[in-house]
Amino acid sequence: MKEIILFLHIVFASLWIGGMLFMAIVLSPYVKKLPLSTKIFQEVGRRYSIVGTVIGLPILFITGVLNAVNITGMEFTVLLNSSLEYATTLKEKLMFFLLTVILAVFHDFYLGPKANLSQKIKLITRIVGVINLIIGLIIIFLAVKLRFGGV
Repeated sequence: MKEIILFLHIVFASLWIGGMLFMAIVLSPYVKKLPLSTKIFQEVGRRYSIVGTVIGLPILFITGVLNAVNITGMEFTVLLNSSLEYATTLKEKLMFFLLTVILAVFHDFYLGPKANLSQKIKLITRIVGVINLIIGLIIIFLAVKLRFGGV
């Protein structure tokens, strides 16, 4: 069962980060040149939000908690109160995860739908998206540290 949980965690992490990387590196440079770029970004964003934010982030949280319990053999609340290096790294990862959830919800459901109203909102939306991608990469780095004991 723990293999399935880790598998799901990796798949949804790949979807989350891979989707953001795809949009930033592949989709954005192409779509920005099109006359209906804002509308296209909004439609793609709306679809990605359902899979990435609404479905993916809760699954990442649940599987992440289960992975931590499986790896350490400790109850999650006990682990969070521990002074182990693993626990310290896990708390850092959870802090960044909470931040990415807040930014994703703000980006996807507040800024994104308003991006067509002004260049300023469009720019802020883009900046929040890039910040969220950077945070996602930090989370991946912390996940790698956790796989090596949190050191």
